[in-house]
Amino acid sequence: MSENQPDNSGTQAQTPGDDDAEQEVVRLASQTDEDGHSSAQAPLTPANDTRAKETLHDLRPIIPVIFIPGVMGSPLAAKDSGDAAWSAPNTDTIGASLGALCSLIAGWFRSASSRETLFDPESVMVTPLGPIVDLGEKDPITEKEARRRGWGSVYRTGYQPVLLWLEQQLNNPMLLGKPEGAWINPDPEGEKWALHPVLGTDPKTYGAIAAAGKGQVIAPDSAEFKKFAKFRYRVYAIGYNWLQSNDLSGRDVVNGLDVPDPQTKKTTRLMGVTEICKENDTGKAIILTHSMGGLVARFAVLNHGLEGLAHGVFHGCQPATGAPLAAKRFKTGGSPEGGMNGFINGSLLGRDADEFMAVMANAPGPMELTPMPDYHNGAPWWIFARPDGQVVMQFPEHGDPYNDLYVNPKWYGMQPPDKQLDPAGIVKTRLNAGGLQTSLSDYYRSTMETVVKNQSQLKNRYHGKTYVAYGEGGLDFRPPQSSTTTEASDKSKPGIEKGDPTKNLLTWGNAIWTGDVPSDVQAPELQAATLLHDSGKGEIRVLLEQRKLSITFTVQKTNTLPDVNAKTDWSQVATKTGIIRGDGTVPAWSADAQARGLKPDVPGDPAKGVQMAFVQGGYQHMTSYAHPWTHWAILYSVVQIVNDI
Repeated sequence: MSENQPDNSGTQAQTPGDDDAEQEVVRLASQTDEDGHSSAQAPLTPANDTRAKETLHDLRPIIPVIFIPGVMGSPLAAKDSGDAAWSAPNTDTIGASLGALCSLIAGWFRSASSRETLFDPESVMVTPLGPIVDLGEKDPITEKEARRRGWGSVYRTGYQPVLLWLEQQLNNPMLLGKPEGAWINPDPEGEKWALHPVLGTDPKTYGAIAAAGKGQVIAPDSAEFKKFAKFRYRVYAIGYNWLQSNDLSGRDVVNGLDVPDPQTKKTTRLMGVTEICKENDTGKAIILTHSMGGLVARFAVLNHGLEGLAHGVFHGCQPATGAPLAAKRFKTGGSPEGGMNGFINGSLLGRDADEFMAVMANAPGPMELTPMPDYHNGAPWWIFARPDGQVVMQFPEHGDPYNDLYVNPKWYGMQPPDKQLDPAGIVKTRLNAGGLQTSLSDYYRSTMETVVKNQSQLKNRYHGKTYVAYGEGGLDFRPPQSSTTTEASDKSKPGIEKGDPTKNLLTWGNAIWTGDVPSDVQAPELQAATLLHDSGKGEIRVLLEQRKLSITFTVQKTNTLPDVNAKTDWSQVATKTGIIRGDGTVPAWSADAQARGLKPDVPGDPAKGVQMAFVQGGYQHMTSYAHPWTHWAILYSVVQIVNDI
């Protein structure tokens, strides 16, 4: 029986004092209180109200479900003052949207020096005191309890609605012995929920590719669904300092943090996985991640004991082997990406390379989002080509992005000039205070060396019970899905869920720099060219001295194409522009690494531990957890994880 069932006497309501009143039973639904206990509030009644009162409590054993957000998905506060250093702009109310716009405008004019000061990894901390989604009496959790469970440590607009949805759906799979909610009821429009319920639907309908022995349809009367329904699921969230290395964040997610507030002199506990399991009298939890949170969880599995603390893991939109978008911004910043995205990314990430690198060069977490040594199975992704797509030179040449690119100071490499590394002087001050006679460039090289070593640890390594979902373009060119012949022939129903079209879900698979290079110029001569100008916004001009010839290279600045249709030759497009399908941020080549050994066209050794990959579409990277396809995959995956307990 669920703790969230509505009041129900089971008989027609009687007036206190009636002869039949004593036969009536008033049942009161319970909620989880601020201490994590199941409790109910009963109003005082007159003395003549002799009806029996019952409170309904859910006594099923608990499996915690813990959400770990993506980069920039946790609010940060300054350690010394407690002032807000970062809070993702909320857009779920009119007031919040206006506040978000003002914040973006202010961020647009922030200098490189002020960006470094604001986003210094060692000067900020995650805070669990971020805003909480509006919760009412009918919701299954109170605001106080949501904050205690860490919901305030993750982005309200982007993440908290799905936490609330999971709290409802996971804990109420049945009502009076019959399947209930999303488990059995579809959304005929395919907008708020899927066209097909979880029970009775083949997971292939929602993009599933499964390991041997996995991927069966869950029947309503199946043993696995009944086993799932025997447990209760408390939904938690654990934010983290996304500027520090993901390995350190993995440690914090497992161990938890005491977060002092210098302004109130109070300390708030952000519980870690170990503590959450302990308070629920269970040894293991289920972990859900979004984006870079997947890297955090994988480091926690490898180095901090999460393998033994989790029944299983679900990764959504994970940049499993990094993304060229992060590397491209070394040379462009965020604003050249065009339109509203350019304004937002310029405000949040920096308008040009100077502003972007002021933060990026000293923030190991975001640096670990750059393409890893096994990105696209080690193929080159930083390319210099002629306008017809003919490649002149490409890197990394031998799967070594560290030496070929990240610490290469030549004009075609990615080592930032010293002026970009420490505009506020914070790093230099810290090095001097520690008595270290290290140059800024050497410090950057050391940081990047650690980044690449960390990235290399992750290759094909996942929790032993891992399920993943990711976007590979839109749903506009996919055939309609149906569970029955009748559905397939019913033209009055939508054939597939609503979502973003493929043209809005493109991203950089390669970063291709295009220039008018003479046909007889080969790679050695081009590598020896002299840098004349780097705009910091995606334009580089070099001089071939012997020829007295200057060449201007420009990188594809926007993730758009003039025409996208069902006949688009994606191989040709990738060769010429570097643009491929994805979720607008993570390219399919990176996300596909999770499906190594499952998806036939993905090269490389198998991804160890991955049981099922949902290759999906129709959603943007940031809003993926609001899309019906992701929702469906989560519910299905949780049942599978519980079934393996």
